[in-house]
Amino acid sequence: MTFALLPARAAACVLAGLLACPAAHAGRPMTVDDAAIAAPGQCQLETYALRAEHLSEYWATPACNVGGDWELAIGGAWADDTSGPRSQTTHHFRLQAKTVFKPLESNGWGLGLVLADQFRAGSGGDGDLSLNIPLSISLRDDAVLLHFNAGVVHGETSRRHHATWGSGAQFRLDQRHTLTAEVFGRQHSGSRYQFGIARALIPDRL
Repeated sequence: MTFALLPARAAACVLAGLLACPAAHAGRPMTVDDAAIAAPGQCQLETYALRAEHLSEYWATPACNVGGDWELAIGGAWADDTSGPRSQTTHHFRLQAKTVFKPLESNGWGLGLVLADQFRAGSGGDGDLSLNIPLSISLRDDAVLLHFNAGVVHGETSRRHHATWGSGAQFRLDQRHTLTAEVFGRQHSGSRYQFGIARALIPDRL
Protein backbone atom coordinates (compact mmCIF):
# COMPACT_ATOMS: atom_id res chain seq x y z
CA MET A 1 0.00 0.00 0.00
CA THR A 2 1.26 3.48 -0.72
CA PHE A 3 1.84 6.04 2.00
CA ALA A 4 2.68 9.76 2.05
CA LEU A 5 5.86 9.79 4.12
CA LEU A 6 7.26 13.31 3.80
CA PRO A 7 7.12 15.88 6.61
CA ALA A 8 4.06 18.11 6.33
CA ARG A 9 5.88 21.17 4.92
CA ALA A 10 7.94 19.15 2.43
CA ALA A 11 4.91 17.14 1.39
CA ALA A 12 2.93 20.32 0.77
CA CYS A 13 5.69 21.72 -1.45
CA VAL A 14 5.99 18.52 -3.47
CA LEU A 15 2.21 18.23 -3.79
CA ALA A 16 1.92 21.81 -4.98
CA GLY A 17 4.60 21.20 -7.59
CA LEU A 18 2.88 18.07 -8.82
CA LEU A 19 -0.50 19.76 -9.08
CA ALA A 20 1.07 22.55 -11.10
CA CYS A 21 2.25 20.03 -13.70
CA PRO A 22 0.05 18.49 -16.37
CA ALA A 23 -1.51 15.15 -15.46
CA ALA A 24 1.16 12.53 -14.70
CA HIS A 25 1.16 8.78 -14.44
CA ALA A 26 0.31 7.35 -11.03
CA GLY A 27 3.13 5.96 -8.91
CA ARG A 28 3.99 2.27 -9.13
CA PRO A 29 5.08 0.94 -5.71
CA MET A 30 7.00 -2.10 -6.93
CA THR A 31 10.61 -3.23 -6.84
CA VAL A 32 10.31 -4.64 -10.36
CA ASP A 33 10.46 -1.72 -12.80
CA ASP A 34 8.23 -0.99 -15.80
CA ALA A 35 9.04 0.21 -19.32
CA ALA A 36 7.31 3.58 -18.99
CA ILE A 37 8.27 7.14 -18.09
CA ALA A 38 6.31 10.31 -17.45
CA ALA A 39 5.46 12.38 -20.53
CA PRO A 40 7.65 15.43 -21.30
CA GLY A 41 7.11 18.19 -18.74
CA GLN A 42 5.26 15.87 -16.35
CA CYS A 43 6.17 14.61 -12.87
CA GLN A 44 5.14 11.76 -10.61
CA LEU A 45 5.69 10.83 -6.97
CA GLU A 46 6.12 7.23 -5.87
CA THR A 47 5.83 6.46 -2.15
CA TYR A 48 5.71 3.03 -0.57
CA ALA A 49 6.30 1.10 2.61
CA LEU A 50 7.96 -2.31 2.84
CA ARG A 51 7.64 -4.46 5.95
CA ALA A 52 9.45 -7.75 6.53
CA GLU A 53 9.99 -9.79 9.71
CA HIS A 54 12.51 -7.43 11.33
CA LEU A 55 12.77 -4.67 8.75
CA SER A 56 10.62 -1.71 7.76
CA GLU A 57 11.44 0.63 4.87
CA TYR A 58 9.69 3.83 3.81
CA TRP A 59 10.46 5.42 0.43
CA ALA A 60 9.52 8.64 -1.36
CA THR A 61 10.80 9.20 -4.91
CA PRO A 62 9.81 12.26 -6.98
CA ALA A 63 10.58 11.92 -10.72
CA CYS A 64 10.22 14.32 -13.65
CA ASN A 65 10.68 14.18 -17.40
CA VAL A 66 12.42 17.45 -18.18
CA GLY A 67 13.96 16.71 -21.58
CA GLY A 68 11.54 14.44 -23.39
CA ASP A 69 13.59 11.23 -23.53
CA TRP A 70 14.77 10.79 -19.95
CA GLU A 71 12.98 10.68 -16.60
CA LEU A 72 15.17 11.77 -13.68
CA ALA A 73 14.44 10.76 -10.08
CA ILE A 74 15.93 11.54 -6.67
CA GLY A 75 14.59 9.39 -3.84
CA GLY A 76 15.13 8.93 -0.14
CA ALA A 77 14.21 6.38 2.50
CA TRP A 78 14.65 5.39 6.08
CA ALA A 79 14.85 1.81 7.31
CA ASP A 80 14.28 0.41 10.80
CA ASP A 81 16.03 -2.89 11.64
CA THR A 82 14.82 -4.59 14.83
CA SER A 83 16.70 -7.88 14.42
CA GLY A 84 19.32 -6.97 17.05
CA PRO A 85 19.09 -6.05 20.73
CA ARG A 86 18.59 -2.42 19.70
CA SER A 87 16.62 -0.99 16.83
CA GLN A 88 18.83 0.58 14.15
CA THR A 89 17.70 3.28 11.74
CA THR A 90 19.53 4.02 8.50
CA HIS A 91 18.84 6.47 5.70
CA HIS A 92 19.20 5.67 2.01
CA PHE A 93 19.25 7.75 -1.16
CA ARG A 94 18.71 6.85 -4.81
CA LEU A 95 19.59 8.71 -8.01
CA GLN A 96 17.99 7.32 -11.15
CA ALA A 97 17.79 8.03 -14.89
CA LYS A 98 15.28 6.14 -17.02
CA THR A 99 14.44 6.06 -20.72
CA VAL A 100 12.36 3.91 -23.05
CA PHE A 101 13.41 2.46 -26.41
CA LYS A 102 9.85 1.44 -27.25
CA PRO A 103 6.97 3.15 -25.40
CA LEU A 104 4.45 0.86 -23.73
CA GLU A 105 1.10 1.00 -25.53
CA SER A 106 -2.27 -0.44 -24.56
CA ASN A 107 -2.38 -4.14 -25.52
CA GLY A 108 1.24 -3.87 -26.68
CA TRP A 109 4.71 -4.00 -25.17
CA GLY A 110 7.48 -1.63 -24.18
CA LEU A 111 11.23 -1.78 -23.53
CA GLY A 112 13.37 0.57 -21.46
CA LEU A 113 16.65 1.22 -19.64
CA VAL A 114 17.23 2.26 -16.02
CA LEU A 115 20.54 3.53 -14.60
CA ALA A 116 20.71 4.06 -10.84
CA ASP A 117 23.00 4.69 -7.88
CA GLN A 118 21.66 3.74 -4.45
CA PHE A 119 23.72 4.45 -1.34
CA ARG A 120 23.45 4.76 2.42
CA ALA A 121 23.89 8.05 4.26
CA GLY A 122 27.36 8.33 5.82
CA SER A 123 28.89 5.79 3.43
CA GLY A 124 30.85 8.41 1.50
CA GLY A 125 28.75 7.81 -1.59
CA ASP A 126 29.70 4.12 -1.80
CA GLY A 127 26.67 2.10 -2.78
CA ASP A 128 25.25 0.03 -5.60
CA LEU A 129 25.47 1.12 -9.24
CA SER A 130 22.91 -0.70 -11.35
CA LEU A 131 21.75 -1.16 -14.92
CA ASN A 132 18.33 -2.66 -15.51
CA ILE A 133 16.34 -3.45 -18.67
CA PRO A 134 12.57 -3.60 -18.09
CA LEU A 135 10.16 -5.25 -20.53
CA SER A 136 6.45 -4.55 -20.00
CA ILE A 137 3.39 -6.14 -21.62
CA SER A 138 -0.14 -4.70 -21.55
CA LEU A 139 -3.17 -7.00 -21.59
CA ARG A 140 -6.92 -6.35 -21.61
CA ASP A 141 -6.64 -2.60 -22.28
CA ASP A 142 -4.10 -2.09 -19.46
CA ALA A 143 -6.24 -3.97 -16.90
CA VAL A 144 -3.27 -6.34 -16.50
CA LEU A 145 0.36 -5.26 -16.83
CA LEU A 146 3.26 -7.74 -16.79
CA HIS A 147 6.84 -6.63 -16.12
CA PHE A 148 10.11 -8.53 -16.62
CA ASN A 149 13.53 -7.22 -15.54
CA ALA A 150 17.11 -8.28 -16.26
CA GLY A 151 20.17 -6.35 -15.18
CA VAL A 152 23.44 -6.11 -13.30
CA VAL A 153 24.48 -4.36 -10.10
CA HIS A 154 28.00 -3.30 -9.11
CA GLY A 155 28.80 -2.97 -5.40
CA GLU A 156 31.18 -0.05 -4.85
CA THR A 157 32.36 -1.52 -1.54
CA SER A 158 32.67 -5.17 -2.58
CA ARG A 159 33.88 -4.34 -6.12
CA ARG A 160 31.76 -7.21 -7.42
CA HIS A 161 29.14 -7.53 -10.14
CA HIS A 162 25.91 -9.47 -9.62
CA ALA A 163 23.16 -10.31 -12.08
CA THR A 164 19.65 -9.18 -11.09
CA TRP A 165 16.22 -10.28 -12.28
CA GLY A 166 12.57 -9.80 -11.53
CA SER A 167 9.03 -10.32 -12.75
CA GLY A 168 5.82 -8.72 -11.58
CA ALA A 169 2.18 -8.11 -12.40
CA GLN A 170 -0.32 -5.33 -11.81
CA PHE A 171 -4.08 -5.98 -11.76
CA ARG A 172 -6.29 -2.90 -11.97
CA LEU A 173 -9.15 -3.12 -9.48
CA ASP A 174 -10.70 0.30 -10.15
CA GLN A 175 -9.61 3.83 -11.05
CA ARG A 176 -7.69 4.27 -7.78
CA HIS A 177 -6.59 0.78 -6.71
CA THR A 178 -4.20 -1.75 -8.22
CA LEU A 179 -3.17 -5.17 -6.89
CA THR A 180 0.54 -5.94 -7.32
CA ALA A 181 2.56 -9.15 -7.09
CA GLU A 182 6.25 -9.65 -7.82
CA VAL A 183 9.29 -11.84 -7.33
CA PHE A 184 12.86 -10.58 -7.71
CA GLY A 185 16.40 -11.56 -6.84
CA ARG A 186 20.13 -10.98 -7.08
CA GLN A 187 22.87 -13.44 -7.93
CA HIS A 188 24.25 -15.16 -4.78
CA SER A 189 21.58 -13.45 -2.63
CA GLY A 190 18.50 -15.55 -3.28
CA SER A 191 15.07 -14.25 -4.22
CA ARG A 192 12.17 -12.47 -2.53
CA TYR A 193 8.51 -12.01 -3.29
CA GLN A 194 5.88 -9.56 -2.14
CA PHE A 195 2.27 -8.53 -2.67
CA GLY A 196 0.69 -5.13 -2.28
CA ILE A 197 -2.10 -2.73 -3.09
CA ALA A 198 -1.36 0.59 -4.76
CA ARG A 199 -3.73 3.49 -4.21
CA ALA A 200 -3.70 6.65 -6.32
CA LEU A 201 -4.46 9.54 -3.96
CA ILE A 202 -5.17 11.77 -6.97
CA PRO A 203 -5.75 9.66 -10.12
CA ASP A 204 -3.11 10.28 -12.82
CA ARG A 205 -1.23 12.72 -10.57
CA LEU A 206 -0.22 11.21 -7.20
